[in-house]
Amino acid sequence: MKGRELALFGISLLAGLTSGFSLRKKQHDESNESPLFYAGTWQFVDPYNQRRHQLEISPNLDVHIDGRSLEVNVKGLDDHKLTFQDKFGYHLVIRANEQRPISFFDEADDCTYTVHPVDNSSSAPAH
Repeated sequence: MKGRELALFGISLLAGLTSGFSLRKKQHDESNESPLFYAGTWQFVDPYNQRRHQLEISPNLDVHIDGRSLEVNVKGLDDHKLTFQDKFGYHLVIRANEQRPISFFDEADDCTYTVHPVDNSSSAPAH
């Protein structure tokens, strides 16, 4: 009887360990810490003048707004936030959910914009 209990304990322990490893690996694989998660072309609307703008983030984290390059440095990158600092010291913060970037905060304007993936069939952004 004691051997059977020991065998069941061993099997249970092994099953628990292997499921823990696979869970940790899955969580790590689904991490948004890759710069590629934030790369893409996003549109947002300025709430003050209703103009549509495009925010482009390249895979190497170059930033363009309406085709104009911004001089920025990456200050932080994690699962839900990518933070840049521009040449004037202002922060630009891209926030994300589990699927994609969802907002863009511009400290210089003290404004947060909701971002959406660019629909290629829509018209070009206003300048």
